[in-house]
Amino acid sequence: MKRGCTLPSEVLPVGDGQKEQRLNFIYNIMDGALYAFAMSLVSTVTVLPVLVKKIGGSNVAVGLIPVIWIIGFNFPQVLIAAYTSRQDSKKRLVLKTALIQRIPWLLLAIVTATLVGKVSPHWALVLIFGGLSLAAIGGSLNLPGWFDLVAKITPVGRRGSLFAYRSILGALLGVAGGAAVSHVLDTVVFPVNYAILFSMAFLIMMVSYIFLILLKEPLSTETPPGFKGDAYFKKLREIIRQESGYRQFLIADALLVTALMGDAFYAVNALQKFSLSEGFTGRFIVVMMVSMIFGNLIFGKMADRSGHKRNLQIAASSTAVISVIAIVAPLVEVYYLVFAGSALTMSMLHISRLPFIAEICVEENRPIYIALTNMITAPFILMGLFGGWIADNFGYPPVFMISGLFATASLVWWWQKVPEPRKRKINVNN
Repeated sequence: MKRGCTLPSEVLPVGDGQKEQRLNFIYNIMDGALYAFAMSLVSTVTVLPVLVKKIGGSNVAVGLIPVIWIIGFNFPQVLIAAYTSRQDSKKRLVLKTALIQRIPWLLLAIVTATLVGKVSPHWALVLIFGGLSLAAIGGSLNLPGWFDLVAKITPVGRRGSLFAYRSILGALLGVAGGAAVSHVLDTVVFPVNYAILFSMAFLIMMVSYIFLILLKEPLSTETPPGFKGDAYFKKLREIIRQESGYRQFLIADALLVTALMGDAFYAVNALQKFSLSEGFTGRFIVVMMVSMIFGNLIFGKMADRSGHKRNLQIAASSTAVISVIAIVAPLVEVYYLVFAGSALTMSMLHISRLPFIAEICVEENRPIYIALTNMITAPFILMGLFGGWIADNFGYPPVFMISGLFATASLVWWWQKVPEPRKRKINVNN
């Protein structure tokens, strides 16, 4: 079997295959855009850190947000990836796990409205982090099947555009989301204001679920064999041992994940540094959404033409630059560049990280590669707790300095060590 992933056109039934591809493309855009809109209302970079601080959490508690989110979103994948790879129909699995992914946001709305402010700050934070953990784990169970379905129904040459269009429309909607966050936080009493945001996010996510239902999955030409038990874990070890290019990618990815430790502190640092109200959080979201629009217009096409490695290099560069700006910005107007750069980084990671992995594997191994990658790199987000400890004891600038150093190391590794998978495919095919 040749390297690379099978194009959907190779397995679609004769007749309406091209029409189904076009409709699937649109449905995927709408699902992703609406989900991004929902997440702008409960952003783990802006809204949740401010909520944790409002409840009375320390900087270590703020640093725990990305730790819970990324570890919860990544570790369980390795447990479901083998099961996912054996399913000839990915859509049935995706519809089940997508519900599990969405329901915790409703639970968070209920908990925030009824218990936050009535129980001790300690237990309020436990409940908030518990709900966030459930949402992250739900997303983790959903991701391998969802991405395999997307890769199955989207040609390689259109995947960058698909993720870019999803992000562009999501960012446009997110501008409205940022305005809604500002209005709700400034005009509605605490904690009802945050309960409203959680409720709005849940309702929008359920609308996005409708577009998942509408997706048409192509017929599989054969039932994937998959791996079970010891054979599955043997396959994981084999991938790491034999794929040198993949190992280099894991190092670069881990360095970049570690560099993102600063993201959780940008908003709370800005509010403290410039004595701003909570409502300013919404303005930060608007800046991020507008930046994502322009970023996705540029980097989606760049990924399709030049490959996803370049985007990931730029993401590392952007992370290094905004770490410096966060330290030296004398005015909030300059500090907006931090959120703009953070949004560009997120755009490039969203457009290119998973598609890059998809290009270095064969089709039947996609869920395994995705899960293995996230399992290996996720522990590095624990640096967020270290960042919280540093912020509590030495302030925010040292946290941003460390983020910048790891981002620079990631850039160097991407540049010097990680091979371009599309060049390898050209050589193999020749």
